[in-house]
Amino acid sequence: MSDFYQRLGVSKDATPEEIKRAYRDLARQHHPDKGGDAEKFKSIQEAAEVLTDERRRMEYDARGRGPMPFTGGGGGMPFGDMFASMFSGGGPMFPQHQQGQRGGKGPSQTIEMGFKLENMYSGVSVNINFKQMRKCPDCSDSTDTCGACGGSGSQMVTRQMGFMVVQMNAPCDACQGRGHRTTKDCIPCGNRRFVEKDKTLEAKVIPGMCDNEHLVFEGECSDSNEFTTPGDIIIILRVNPGRYTWKDADLLYKHTITYAESILGFEFTLDDHPSGKKPNYVWTGGPIIHGSHLVFFGAGMPKKGGGFGDLKIEIDVTPPHVTRWSDSDREKLEAVLGKVVLTKTDAQDLLHYNE
Repeated sequence: MSDFYQRLGVSKDATPEEIKRAYRDLARQHHPDKGGDAEKFKSIQEAAEVLTDERRRMEYDARGRGPMPFTGGGGGMPFGDMFASMFSGGGPMFPQHQQGQRGGKGPSQTIEMGFKLENMYSGVSVNINFKQMRKCPDCSDSTDTCGACGGSGSQMVTRQMGFMVVQMNAPCDACQGRGHRTTKDCIPCGNRRFVEKDKTLEAKVIPGMCDNEHLVFEGECSDSNEFTTPGDIIIILRVNPGRYTWKDADLLYKHTITYAESILGFEFTLDDHPSGKKPNYVWTGGPIIHGSHLVFFGAGMPKKGGGFGDLKIEIDVTPPHVTRWSDSDREKLEAVLGKVVLTKTDAQDLLHYNE
């Protein structure tokens, strides 16, 4: 097969501008849509794809299209560089980004979305609008399988390294590792092979879902040359912080009462319950101590499969201002609480102080 420079009719020291200009002239002359030879057009395009890429041109100039002759030693690449290029995947001949091309499924993208507790209780739908890149549907008629690599995207190449000749797998020069080549210009995408589309995803929160739950939209990441299948978009549900603590399907809430209320009883209204209702609760069960827990069954969050968790209230008793009881006050309290005998024999009164 002829030399790439010969195909374009330029010298080996031609500038990038001269190469591009020669390609444009020959492409217009041999374009199949204008009655030109399709195979000639492919040949010109293959040469231009390599020579207009600085890295690939350098590699082509260094080794040409075929195996380099075995020279029997002397010159060539030092051993350190030789093995670095063979095994690291780096260097100008084997850039790392080429190795990932034509792989399987692309990486997923995660998005955290915050919701109010009442949204999680009742359910809500949120639209997510974004720009998505998709393979151009009109390019199917303007590409064909690369003849150089048979569509695999890679070729077995021979390198002379020092006094050794080594064969290794490398990305195909003709198609840049894609496995296909352009046969004619695609007007809709401008030969970019991808078109931008407006995309809307509906993130639907269903009652019973919980904090840190994931909504997975399979294959909704953008298409790319590097992967055969686009990755997933994953929405992570997050609950905005508030005075309620959500554990499983239960709601935990701390309620502060006075010392008198801890003895005589209390009532309160939850005006911010996630159900949207304003339930009223009353406690008349007798004395209650600091740190006690009250449970209201079925007043928690929805459960998957039906039903509700519980509302668990931790009681926080505010201590009263310390005063000494008068004899009259003590008699009244003892009538309700029972008599407490204090002998006061050989005892000193304790005094209250603040640290």
